[in-house]
Amino acid sequence: MEIVKLKFRQTSPKGFLVTLSCSNQPWEIEGCLDLIPTELKIALQQWQNNYRALDSIRSDVDAKSNFRVIPKSVRVSSSTECINAVKNNLNLWLNNTDSEWQTIRDGLISFANQFDAEELQIIINSQNIDLCRLPWQEWDLLRQYYPQTEVAISTPTAKDLAISSTIDLVSSKKARILLVVGKSDGINTESDLAVVQQLLGKKAEIVYLLQPSLKVLVSALWGVGGYHIFIFTGHIGSYEDGTIGWIGINNQERLTIEEFKDSFKQAINQGLQLAIFNSCDGLGLADRLSELNLAQIIVMSEPVPDEIAIEFLSNFFQEFISDNSLFSSVHKARKKLEHFNARYPGAFWLPTLCLKPAQSYFCWSDIQPRNKYIKAVADQNNNLEDSKSSLFKNILQILLISITAIATFIAGLCLNLIFPQVDTNFITQPVVNIVDSYFDSQPKLDLPLGTWQYSGSTTWRSISDLINQQIQQKYPYFKLIYTYHPTLPNGSGTGIKMLLNGQISFALSSRPVENDEYDSAIIRGKILKQVPIAIDGVAVVVNPKLNIDGLTIKQLEAIYRGKITNWGEIGGQDLPIVPYARPLQSGTTEFFRNNILKDRTYGKNIVFVEDSNYAIKQVESLQDLGGIYFVSASEIINNPNLKILSLARRSSSTFIGLNYTANNRLNIEALQTGEYPLVRRLFIIIEINSPIDEEVGEAYKNFLLSKQGQELISKAGFIPIRYYNS
Repeated sequence: MEIVKLKFRQTSPKGFLVTLSCSNQPWEIEGCLDLIPTELKIALQQWQNNYRALDSIRSDVDAKSNFRVIPKSVRVSSSTECINAVKNNLNLWLNNTDSEWQTIRDGLISFANQFDAEELQIIINSQNIDLCRLPWQEWDLLRQYYPQTEVAISTPTAKDLAISSTIDLVSSKKARILLVVGKSDGINTESDLAVVQQLLGKKAEIVYLLQPSLKVLVSALWGVGGYHIFIFTGHIGSYEDGTIGWIGINNQERLTIEEFKDSFKQAINQGLQLAIFNSCDGLGLADRLSELNLAQIIVMSEPVPDEIAIEFLSNFFQEFISDNSLFSSVHKARKKLEHFNARYPGAFWLPTLCLKPAQSYFCWSDIQPRNKYIKAVADQNNNLEDSKSSLFKNILQILLISITAIATFIAGLCLNLIFPQVDTNFITQPVVNIVDSYFDSQPKLDLPLGTWQYSGSTTWRSISDLINQQIQQKYPYFKLIYTYHPTLPNGSGTGIKMLLNGQISFALSSRPVENDEYDSAIIRGKILKQVPIAIDGVAVVVNPKLNIDGLTIKQLEAIYRGKITNWGEIGGQDLPIVPYARPLQSGTTEFFRNNILKDRTYGKNIVFVEDSNYAIKQVESLQDLGGIYFVSASEIINNPNLKILSLARRSSSTFIGLNYTANNRLNIEALQTGEYPLVRRLFIIIEINSPIDEEVGEAYKNFLLSKQGQELISKAGFIPIRYYNS
């Protein structure tokens, strides 16, 4: 599943700065959009007023909050006109041809074309509550290019989760669900109970609370065992600005999240993954719950009639327990409400999926016991941010600097006594630099003294050679040594394994850290951090005498899965194809498997080689004219004995080349825009809870991301991830 995120930030009174990104692409696209026009605001307000004025919908005017109700009678004519006004004004605004907004529209179309075989979902991230309330699914561009996509809202206070989605510590092998029926006068909550029992009774352990007191609710949330899903049915509401939010747990008590947030936080810490408020106007609740690190929430954005709420709940769980994604389940359940539009215009706009940005989202198949170490690591991660810990670290650093300075002074004094002709300034100079940088308001780059070992990706070799040469010249007392594993081949996976085993201070990787590597770290009580440093293009190369200039991704996949074995099958000479690859520990090999083979295995015809240079020489050789190899573009710069194939995502798409220009530079534009299919990021992997090694990794990272470091990365044949003014 690909996540497309649109982030809106109001940077001026006139408009929004908009950032478009995709989960599987290393770059972002920036643009600008005017503020919501007055006509659209008026149209949306008129729809809300007319919808709420339907005889079937009631409002609690004093509390400025709305209830789920049983319908009385229905009047729809004016509300239908308002629906059309909202759609028209929304599209007039979003279809404008301003060049700074056109880049975002073009990017959305590009992503849709690139990943049309994948499940695509969109998240709107904004602190503007009016943007969150808009029916984005009515935008013509999304209806055309993202017809099966659910548009989710990232709530105003949401920040990216540090750990993938949420912490799952629920011990039960079945789903555990806490279903709370609150104040429900005038609501048919029995049907909600029936839906949950009918669909989930055999698949889940369900705890029912009927109009509980605050004490009973708190006790349940703290209960041993935890819950995966929390469902509330009853009266709820938020203020007009989308803040606060409350739930009526019984006929006497109406609570804000603030009044039982510690208990809800406990439920989240024990593994709560999803909250469903099958009632009304819950954006304020979603906002407050996201502050507690609950990643996934479903609410209704307006007052909702009983029959709609019940049918949505039934439709959603039918899809969700069939192991559809959360996005897909909400999308299909919401679309199935369209038949209500005749009586309740805009009713299928009401279900709203609210999310915190995360690496992955909860699926029904995720329900299984997880390792208890995760909570310990999460607690440790929280402690890392504790101010007392930071103060202690600073004091310790000063003490270490002082001790080092004293020891160095004594060593220099002794050398002067024994060898008075020797200049000992070289001994004291590094200490002076460190002390000066520590107390300077704009400190110099602080590289810790010592000899440090690292390992990992061979793609990094050209970067490391340049970077380490510069470091050695400027900081001779910070020595870096590439360390080889005694038995495993070099590569990203090997480097990460060595970091987990305590053999090196940091690792270099040409792919992101895998889930099983994170799990291995957790078992060892460690926390890994990956920091992107550069952008790389993976080139597919053949011998120049081969009569093939380009391949589609489908053809490339078929070659490396052993489905196409002769170049004559795709328009080339009658020659057997000899596909080369580095071992599975290689980050490039793993990247290719994940993105081209879609996690399927390599074919039996693959020739795995330890050394990339060997594969390149084999493809260059006229004796192996049928050879093909994929490799970092940086490794084959200025090599006239290789042909770089152009690639296309589909047979109907444009073939994009990674060829170099006359001044021997990459086709940077194709990599930056994502037109070229094989684009990836390079990472430094740091263990953040190992004081000494973390300091070394952070120091190296800071140099890599400095102006000088990024210039050297460009010189090595990669695209810098950060740009500086000259």
